[in-house]
Amino acid sequence: MSPLITRTAVLLFSLPASVSAERKELTRWRRNVRYQQRVWAQTTRLTIAKVSAAGLPCLPSSSLSTTDCTRPFGEQLQTAVRAVLSQGYEHIIVIGDDCPDLRVSDLRRAAAALESGQLPVGYDQRGGVFLLGLDQRFLTAGLTDTFGRLPWQTHTLGAALTDFMTASFGCVIGLSATRADWNDRADVRAGTWLMGAFAGLARQLWALLTPALPYPFSFSLPSVSDHYDGKALLRGPPAA
Repeated sequence: MSPLITRTAVLLFSLPASVSAERKELTRWRRNVRYQQRVWAQTTRLTIAKVSAAGLPCLPSSSLSTTDCTRPFGEQLQTAVRAVLSQGYEHIIVIGDDCPDLRVSDLRRAAAALESGQLPVGYDQRGGVFLLGLDQRFLTAGLTDTFGRLPWQTHTLGAALTDFMTASFGCVIGLSATRADWNDRADVRAGTWLMGAFAGLARQLWALLTPALPYPFSFSLPSVSDHYDGKALLRGPPAA
């Protein structure tokens, strides 16, 4: 068995679909709660499939007994990280379900960095992060309260988190690519996330979204054969 499977776990830190449906408006049909829940449930399925393909165990935060959606985001994340590391995993990769552009290669690079003693961070296009790697030092550093008070869910998080981790652990490495996450309707775009090994799940999500987007799209998607193993060829995504 691969050491990455036994030593490293992925914490899928996300709200239940019912809560995400209330807090994040990805379509103009906001009042259709059941529809919104279907959208978020599909993003979760897509994310879990990628974690599985990376050969890593996935622990949804909703399955942890410590989950309390009424607490501030940073406190919830801090508690969830501690809960997973306390199960005996040496490393943890934290991701959400709001980044369809997440790649299996991102997860594998993060796991390899953790095995080498480095803490990986994947930055999104807003100045936040879509991926974060931590290890057992998080439990012993005595800095978890500071971690919980970082400017989570803001455009300054990436810089603040990097400063915190560098000062606390001294071995932070940024992933080479930035990814786009989804927080509102303006973020929802077609692109390379619809291609590759997860095209079936991704296009099911896109089929849910497109009838309810507030703007029309007029392009045809490239075929799955334009991509190999989830990696896009060197060309831009279709223009909207």
